[in-house]
Amino acid sequence: MIIEEYCRKNPRTKKAAFLSDMVDKSYDLEYEPSEWEMLHLAELIDRERNPELQEALEDLDDFMCI
Repeated sequence: MIIEEYCRKNPRTKKAAFLSDMVDKSYDLEYEPSEWEMLHLAELIDRERNPELQEALEDLDDFMCI
């Protein structure tokens, strides 16, 4: 929910477009993220200043790695 809220508040940013896409893909249990997607997500986690959003991104990263 935190990631979706961020995307609604910042709809025109590259970050929001990427995160929205990743959240959508996370619902497809057969989808395997590319190495680039996972590296980009890790980069966003490292740069995130909002602790709640950072935690949500970490949860998304953990989920996508399963």
